[in-house]
Amino acid sequence: MEQKQLTLWRPKGFFQWLLTGFSIVLTLLIAMITYAIFNTTNILSVVGFLGSLALYTPWFLLMLTFFIIVLLILASWKKARIAQFISIPLLLINTFLIIEPIIEMENYAKKENVQVSLYSHFFYKSEISSTFIKDIVYGKTTDGVELKLDMWPANEKFKKTRTPAVIKVHGGGWVEGSKGSAPYWNQWLSELGFTVFDIEYRMPPQAEWKDEVADVKSAIGWVVEHVDTYKIDPEKINLMGDSAGGNLAMLAAYSMGDTTLPPSTDVPSVPINTVINFYGPSDMTKFYQNNPSPGYVQKVMKEYIRGTPSQFPDRYQKLSPVNYIGEHTPPTIMFLGTSDSLVPTKQAIILDRELSMNNVSHEIYYLPKAEHVYDGVLGSLNTQITYEKLKVFLQKYNK
Repeated sequence: MEQKQLTLWRPKGFFQWLLTGFSIVLTLLIAMITYAIFNTTNILSVVGFLGSLALYTPWFLLMLTFFIIVLLILASWKKARIAQFISIPLLLINTFLIIEPIIEMENYAKKENVQVSLYSHFFYKSEISSTFIKDIVYGKTTDGVELKLDMWPANEKFKKTRTPAVIKVHGGGWVEGSKGSAPYWNQWLSELGFTVFDIEYRMPPQAEWKDEVADVKSAIGWVVEHVDTYKIDPEKINLMGDSAGGNLAMLAAYSMGDTTLPPSTDVPSVPINTVINFYGPSDMTKFYQNNPSPGYVQKVMKEYIRGTPSQFPDRYQKLSPVNYIGEHTPPTIMFLGTSDSLVPTKQAIILDRELSMNNVSHEIYYLPKAEHVYDGVLGSLNTQITYEKLKVFLQKYNK
């Protein structure tokens, strides 16, 4: 009797073996995704990559659900019992993986009094309709390198008055990336009434360790020197950056006027109105020592700073925004995903503590199940929360 039962379960023929093999592969795949969703994992690992894909792309798990349903139908049709048996719990687990993060995001939105759309989470569409001026030279370094930016003018309805400005600093781990990498943010800000200056800055191997923040400060000074040209309010200069750009935005704003971190061109020191930091680290030494993806993070930091914290402790201190926080630090808002596989939440906690100790007005949002560069998914629930919170913040300080 027992032998007969085993025979019934054993795959027979090519299709039964194929379906059984697919079911085993899907089991391993979903096991890795499940682990990565609930445990922040090294992004350079297979598990970390799959988890990032599942969190970053809402459609990925839906497509996986479709494949499991097809597998279940084929397994039932071909009487592949093992594949059929495995497919049912896989379908339940995958459905849970789709629903659980959505519930967590919606609960967070409710807690923060933000209205969100589940339809937009899956079906959001947008296109770039704004016009902008590309490759304006904002400075020239002593070695002859031209520094450039793109200017996105504020919406026409704001043209009668001087508008606030947002100077945007791109990310890329301090070693890659370029201006123009996030055009939807530029368009969104211009529609809100901000003139946006999307800047580039020098990076290794040409740049030295102080050059990146020096170029950011040069761009800020250049904008203030041209407030009449672009009808900018010089008292409403806001700095915004993502990842490494968020770190540089904080560093430039907080260390403004510090003679040990001067601008790369001859421009004035400029008080910053607000700082917007998307998942940028605040303490470089601790970030190097403690992060979910040391293989990537330590590599780019050594390339940027030219060594490790033990080799150059002074450089890591100099490039840490938290070391410049004081009574004149501008209001700051930070967004960081709780599932960020590069920047740990500890970096936001450190920033929060230092800003609080110095009575600096600030807001920090820990977005549930959000990966690094989560805002690249334009309509996601977490991006919707970010849009709303940032809009309120900017309007509060740019009246």
